[in-house]
Amino acid sequence: MWFPVVKKPGSAVRNFSPFWFSTEPSDTLAVRGAPTLLNCSVHSESPAKIEWKKDGSFLSLASDDRRQVLADGSLLISSVVHSKHNKPDEGVYQCVATIDNLGTIISRTARLSVAGIPRYLSQPESASVRVGDSHVLNCEVNPDLVSFIRWEQNKEPVELDQRVFTLPSGALVISNATEADAGLYRCVIENAGPTKTSEEAEIQILPESEEERTLEFLLEPQPVSKVVGESVLLPCVVTGYPTAYVTWMHKDQLIEYSKSRFEVLGGGSLRIFNLTEEDAGVYSCMADNGNGSVEAQTELTLKASPQFLKKPASIYAHEATDIIFECEVTGSPAPTIKWVKNGDAVIPSDYFKIIKEQNLQVLGLVKSDEGFYQCLAENDAGNVQSSAQLIILDQGVLMAFNPSSSRIHDVYFEEIDCCHRCNGARFRSNAKSLRASHISNEK
Repeated sequence: MWFPVVKKPGSAVRNFSPFWFSTEPSDTLAVRGAPTLLNCSVHSESPAKIEWKKDGSFLSLASDDRRQVLADGSLLISSVVHSKHNKPDEGVYQCVATIDNLGTIISRTARLSVAGIPRYLSQPESASVRVGDSHVLNCEVNPDLVSFIRWEQNKEPVELDQRVFTLPSGALVISNATEADAGLYRCVIENAGPTKTSEEAEIQILPESEEERTLEFLLEPQPVSKVVGESVLLPCVVTGYPTAYVTWMHKDQLIEYSKSRFEVLGGGSLRIFNLTEEDAGVYSCMADNGNGSVEAQTELTLKASPQFLKKPASIYAHEATDIIFECEVTGSPAPTIKWVKNGDAVIPSDYFKIIKEQNLQVLGLVKSDEGFYQCLAENDAGNVQSSAQLIILDQGVLMAFNPSSSRIHDVYFEEIDCCHRCNGARFRSNAKSLRASHISNEK
C-alpha cells in the first residue's frame, strides 16, 4: 500500500544555509624573502573555521612563525623561503571552510610560484640606428622574471608609449627613431630580490638616408598560446628604406585596426585585447615599401578556462530516495570533472555514480549523506568550483517549495511488515536501494 507523506505536527524544515566563498585564492608569483598573501574569505551565517591545504595535505600552522591564517581566512606567508634544495612554500594551495554540524566546502586551487634568482641570459648590445628606422634591444631573463623588468635610458626610466614599447620577452622596441632616442640603455630587474642591472648598450642615432635598403625582419611573430579574456602582443618589427607599411591578416581576412580590441604598436606589432575563441588561428604580418615586401606567419592558439553552464542546485530529499546533482561545464581543452562531499572526494561506487559524464547521482539516501556537494572542473587554463547543499527531511515531512530556488523530491513510502537491522547491509524495496539505516527494527 502506498501513501503520501504528510508533515508531522510540530516538525520543522531547515532552510538551506548560505555558505560559499566570497573570495578564492588565485595563482601568485612570490619573491623569496618577501611576504605574500593568498586570499580567502567565506560568506556564511555562522562562523566558519578556515584551514589551508598545500599539495593536498593540511598545513599545520599552530607553531609556524612564518605562516598564519588571518581573520578573514587569507593565508599570510611573512617571508617566502626558496632555495635549490628547500622549497617549502612553492606548490598548490586550497582554502577549506568548515561549519560544525553543517558541512565543509573547498575553494578552487591556486599555484604559488617563486621567482628565480635574477640573472641575465642575454643583454642589450650597442648599435647605430637611422632616424625613422626601428631597433630592438634584447634583455633575456627567466620567464618568471619578465614582469620585474624595466628599462632605463641614461639612468632614467624609459617612457613607454605606442612608439617605444616592451615585448612579452622583456625586449625594448624603438620604432620611428628620433635623435632623442640616443643614449645609454640598460634593463633593470627589481622587486625580485636585490636589484640587478644589465650591461649598458649605447644607441647612436644616424641621420636619415634616402639610400634604398632591403626590407628585413628584426623580429617576427612567434607561435603563442593564450587564455580567453587575456591580451596578446604579436611582434612584427621591420627595418629598411623606404619605410614599410605593415598590414595584418587573420584567416586571410584583413584586420581592421579601427576595432576597439586591436592596436598597432610601432607601426607593425599587433596587440589584441580581451581575446575570444574566434581570435584563434593563423596571423600574417605583411610589410611593403613599394620596392619590395616581406611576410611572416604565426599561429595563435587559445585555451578557455572552465565556465559553468549549469551549477548544482541545493536539494531537499527523503531517505531511501535517489537524487541527481547536475553540473554542466564548458572549456578548452575539455575540463575534467570531479565531485567532493564535505571536502572529501566522492568515489564512484554502487551508490555514487557519475552520469552523463558530469552529473552526480546518489542512490538510496541515508541521513549521513547530508552536507555540501561540490562540482570541481579543471583544465590547463584554470579551475572552478560550485557547491550545493543536501538536506535529508525527517520521515513524514513534506514541504512546498519554490522550483526556481531549489528542488524537493516527491516521496512516497511503502509499508514493510517486518525487517531486521543489519549493519552494512543493503535491501531493495520497489527497485529502490535501501541501506540498513533505512529499515526499522520495529514490527
